[in-house]
Amino acid sequence: MDRINFFKKACGLGICSCIGTELFSGSDLFAAEKQESGWKEGFIKHRFAKLIDILDKSLDEDTKNQIIENLGKECSLTGFAKDYKNNPEGFFEQILNKWGEYATYDKENGFIRIETPERDCVCPLVDSQKISKSICQCSVGWQTQTYNTIFDRNVEAKCTESVIRGGKRCIFEIRILT
Repeated sequence: MDRINFFKKACGLGICSCIGTELFSGSDLFAAEKQESGWKEGFIKHRFAKLIDILDKSLDEDTKNQIIENLGKECSLTGFAKDYKNNPEGFFEQILNKWGEYATYDKENGFIRIETPERDCVCPLVDSQKISKSICQCSVGWQTQTYNTIFDRNVEAKCTESVIRGGKRCIFEIRILT
């Protein structure tokens, strides 16, 4: 069999697909995946920002904030707060080690202050340059649900500073309700 017929038969059997993959380096395939992932991430962040804009324009302030806070509460339910029931100090240590967030806890007065390091918003759905400031209510919901879970009591959370609202970091104040 001559070489031309050999390659024709080999390609007909699909063997050339093995040769073809060798022509592309693994980094080229990774780059293509990363480009696809980057496109999707940008699209998701853009679409999410538009959704928050629609909520801003369509709903009264209280209703909008409650919806966005509920989103944050749902996010918290998938987290690790349940592992720290009645162990706030353990949770504070975990968020310091994991995220660099500092907690000040006044146990006597039922007051917690959470301060993030100077950084951009960590939510994977958020482009902090393009999203409405009302998205910070999502973090308020996250803080509320997290500490409701840890203390097994109702808490009230508020955002006093945030990157999206022009600050250098995010600061939350949580009051444990009696």
